[in-house]
Amino acid sequence: MPNDYFAFKAFTIWQDRTAMKVTTDACLFGAWVSKRIQEMYSSYDHLITKPQRAADVGTGTGLLSLMLHQKNPDILLEGIEIDPQAAEQARENIAKAGAAKQIKIYEADATAFMASAPYDIIISNPPFYKDDLKATRPKKNWAFHEETLSLSALLGFISKQLLTEGDFFLMLPYRREQELMEQLPHYALLLTEKILVRPAPFSPPHRLLIAGKRKEVMDQKPAPLFTVQELIIATETGAYSNPFRELLSDYYLSC
Repeated sequence: MPNDYFAFKAFTIWQDRTAMKVTTDACLFGAWVSKRIQEMYSSYDHLITKPQRAADVGTGTGLLSLMLHQKNPDILLEGIEIDPQAAEQARENIAKAGAAKQIKIYEADATAFMASAPYDIIISNPPFYKDDLKATRPKKNWAFHEETLSLSALLGFISKQLLTEGDFFLMLPYRREQELMEQLPHYALLLTEKILVRPAPFSPPHRLLIAGKRKEVMDQKPAPLFTVQELIIATETGAYSNPFRELLSDYYLSC
């Protein structure tokens, strides 16, 4: 039985203290992705097929899948998680939220997972750290280090399993931006949007939120659009900033 939880407006996330945790960064990423996908939905007319399938790679205890589902309940989501305990916890969280028909959890290694059909959308908050001091607990390393899913493996998954017109969304440490930019061409992927996340007004960026598509799709556009923005989580007083509150207002009980 889990011994910790995090309550949202529409659902509750139970989590094992020895595994991955609900963090402010993950909630921010989930809210941003959910909003972007909802905006994509609203731009489709009746002649164009709307996104139908999405993958959450390294789903953990199901946070991102549930946040995406809250804003986009028609999308069928598949969460892929290598840790058996986290995968089982994700299933329980999803069942308690009444979303088991729309969200399926697969206990699998993403590097060997083959979907039944390509995805319209792929999202991931992958293991953050490379060549850093590791924890003594293997599961914590799975959650935060590249032991089970490297950045190159994740980009390979996207390249193989994303529909031609599909979109992908990732969150990474800001310091890995150059590594990301060097690897994208090897998988024929391009960025369409980048958000630099700062914890406070005068702090350096610590997270990177990105959106992208296949290079072949972007090459067909007369003037590929690429936007760069910043988002500050907290003000100088330590209170959540207005942009952060607006993004999370539909999720956090306190916003």
